[in-house]
Amino acid sequence: MSDKTLYVDIIGPEKPVYSGAALSVSAMAWDGQVGILPGHAPLVTKLGIGEVKVSRGTLANTVVDRFAIRHGYLQIAQNKVVILSEDAKAIADLKGVNPEDVTRIEKQLAETKDPAQRAKLQADLDWLKACDSLLKST
Repeated sequence: MSDKTLYVDIIGPEKPVYSGAALSVSAMAWDGQVGILPGHAPLVTKLGIGEVKVSRGTLANTVVDRFAIRHGYLQIAQNKVVILSEDAKAIADLKGVNPEDVTRIEKQLAETKDPAQRAKLQADLDWLKACDSLLKST
């Protein structure tokens, strides 16, 4: 691996979804977007719900792979980026979001008083809405 290349692993709960060289990575951290280029300082950050973009190829011929990420952690060390996520899917592999699922979760959220259950339902709703938004932006 050269000093101008990152090596990236994106790992979901069931299997790795991406492993390879990259020119750059951008990800949705819990508090905003983080951009990563070769030579980035070591970092560990918590991830939010959103998109990870992996740019690969050459500067003249760049390909961007897009992934939907649901929480987890990102670590950078010595030009290696590791993303461990509760759910990670290539956007190209996402299926359409069923509006009935969104409505069902919204109804459950309105009826639930337990804070832990509300947090889980809200995270599920945020994930569905993020996937729907990412699908529409392709």
